[in-house]
Amino acid sequence: MNTNKKSNYNLPVYLQIIIVILVLIASTLSVVIGLPLTRLMNVNPADLSGAGFIPTVKTITIVVLFAAFQFLLIWVVIRFIHRKSFGSLGFKGPILIPLLIGTAFGMVWAAIECVLLHFSGSNISIALSIPQGVSVLTMTGYLLLNVLFLLTLNSLKEELVFRAYPINQFDDYPKLMIPLIIIVSLVFALVHHILVPFALDDFVSRFTIALVLSFVYYRWRSIWLISGIHNGLNLLVYLTGGNYKMGGLLKLSMEHDPSPWISISIDLSVAIILILVFNLIWKKEKQNNNLLFNIKHPTA
Repeated sequence: MNTNKKSNYNLPVYLQIIIVILVLIASTLSVVIGLPLTRLMNVNPADLSGAGFIPTVKTITIVVLFAAFQFLLIWVVIRFIHRKSFGSLGFKGPILIPLLIGTAFGMVWAAIECVLLHFSGSNISIALSIPQGVSVLTMTGYLLLNVLFLLTLNSLKEELVFRAYPINQFDDYPKLMIPLIIIVSLVFALVHHILVPFALDDFVSRFTIALVLSFVYYRWRSIWLISGIHNGLNLLVYLTGGNYKMGGLLKLSMEHDPSPWISISIDLSVAIILILVFNLIWKKEKQNNNLLFNIKHPTA
């Protein structure tokens, strides 16, 4: 439960639920609505997500416009329906330290899962993926574009829509928090399969990531922290994905992938352990009044 004072303006809980559902639906449908824009600009939708992203003027323009719509949608709803400040969604407090700590942790998290998955596969190989003739300046430019537009902007947008906005609306209803987090995590995982084929192990991976990020946000209420973790998870994947235009320095691959059930077991196990670890850290911080993440808005 949030330690901030309750607002004098409170919507009935049933109305809160309806509004949050409508916002999630509008956010999800905006992906579909944006498809005509990709056709108009002659862009393959598959080039806008995952390791296949190709940074061009057109693709970056679409990414920025889509993110702008998401931010505008949440701002309008928060400002004129919930009558709260946009900053109350976790934008207050320090920025750089939570981002850096989150990014470092996200990369460690991704590395642990990567090691576990690759140990479960066979014939692992790793090689440099930078083509001959590509300069350091060019690689640096691609990496910066990736970090700014595909990572940070995308992470902020997704954390705002699927974590910060819905969780903040139910601070006064702690009994609804667990089902809320599960539902928005399911929606988060499903949305990612609009542009890519559904695979159970990929779905579970995104769902468990969403659960952990939701728990971290619920405890520390910093969008910068969870955006940093989101960044770190994606950054390590892209750095080892072999696409140099996304900053891919290395190509990590294996001849035979582990079975989907092994991947699912790893994702679930790691998520449970992380939630327990984060909960322990939060309790220690509360006892010692020493904020590890340098965030001044913990929950009770």
